[in-house]
Amino acid sequence: MNLLSNLFQQIQQTIPIYCPTVLSTKVGRTPKVSDVQLCALYILSYITNIPVLNLAKTLIDSSIQSWHLFRKERTKRIYKLLREYMQNRAMSIIFLKLLLGEKVRLIVDGTILEVAKLSRARTQKIKRFSGKAFWGKKKRKLYSHHYKREVEFEELYYGVLVMVLCDENGVVYDIWFHPASYNEVKSFRLRKSKSKWFRFLVETFEVIGDKGYRGCEHVVVCERKERA
Repeated sequence: MNLLSNLFQQIQQTIPIYCPTVLSTKVGRTPKVSDVQLCALYILSYITNIPVLNLAKTLIDSSIQSWHLFRKERTKRIYKLLREYMQNRAMSIIFLKLLLGEKVRLIVDGTILEVAKLSRARTQKIKRFSGKAFWGKKKRKLYSHHYKREVEFEELYYGVLVMVLCDENGVVYDIWFHPASYNEVKSFRLRKSKSKWFRFLVETFEVIGDKGYRGCEHVVVCERKERA
């Protein structure tokens, strides 16, 4: 409990440093949970894998309910602050590396996350909502004791393709998602066409990807897994 509380306080102190706009004074009733506290709760939830509401009840006030945290307009504002926090923090890390004479190398990769069981995803309700966009196939290799070698097979998923751009130390510089039917190169190109921040990163620094990114502009293909 003390560890969670100390970590929560430390995150709260760093948010105004990277997000100066959050300090602007606002007219109206003081909310039960401030924007800075809610941003810190989201970050702490990501680190500890504890739901945001549970953290809020434990660290702030046990009487907090979901409507104090998850209203639509407020969620949009919090996500905007979190993006600003992530980008400014990443930029400070980049500047520090450049000052120390280190080379900035970024790694891009993606994976398909299942968001509904296949039995549920096949229902008419979900089919009408998604069409074919969220259906995708994921290739896997498993060792077969019968064939005495690795065998490749395909699994069907209903989910999303989650893409991450990070550095060699695991610091995330950008994260986005697309329907599972998209391949990683298509997702990369769409992100580059729509995000100025992502475009700045891939055009300024070296980006490394696996063999699936062959022919993708601004990505240096890593032929060996040891170099990834």
